[in-house]
Amino acid sequence: MKLKIFPFLFIVVLSLSSCSSDSDSGDDVGTTTGDYYPLAADNKWRYTDNSNETEINVIGTTNFNGETYYEMTDTYSTLGNQSWMVKRGASYYQKVGVTNQMQGSTSVVIQPYEMKILRDDLAVNETWSGRVTPRVDYSGPNGSGNFKAVITYQGTMMAKNMTENLGGISYDNVIKVILAVNVDSNGQVNTIYSEYWFAKDIGLIYQYEASSLPIPTLTRYLISRELN
Repeated sequence: MKLKIFPFLFIVVLSLSSCSSDSDSGDDVGTTTGDYYPLAADNKWRYTDNSNETEINVIGTTNFNGETYYEMTDTYSTLGNQSWMVKRGASYYQKVGVTNQMQGSTSVVIQPYEMKILRDDLAVNETWSGRVTPRVDYSGPNGSGNFKAVITYQGTMMAKNMTENLGGISYDNVIKVILAVNVDSNGQVNTIYSEYWFAKDIGLIYQYEASSLPIPTLTRYLISRELN
């Protein structure tokens, strides 16, 4: 079975639940250098790919193990699963809720997982990495069962303190990162490559994602925001 797992950012993150494990548990979260993804209820970011507009919204908060996570929606995503973000020190984590998919006549359920998508205090070319193993349950005409998917990822700080112009809007204090994700789903291996630009006190201003999966490449940039 070829299993399709999508990151953030939406690629992209995980496993505070008992259904998976996360090598980031107890990791060095660092000392933040600023707010590169402002998290507050009702924050909104609007993007364009030069053809269509999409929107990321913070719609509320949820408590996981005594910690406040911010629930987010992204109109680009068609998966319909819940997603949250939380910041610890200089590290930003994305938690993905239960994902339900139909692959042909087979029902696939991916259990929650969490991964670090950014660490804002790293120097250029420094990296962070992690490994998570969400449980995958499947049921269909050819049988049912479960297995642990293995998601490994590495992020790299590519640039800091940049000034960028996107769609005629200038942004200062921009950091650029790449996130390489490898997904092993019961022997089916896929890769996801993402590039994110974050502006201080603004958030995600540019996103590029490409994958070995048969899904379209995503490129979009920020055109407006409403921050509280």
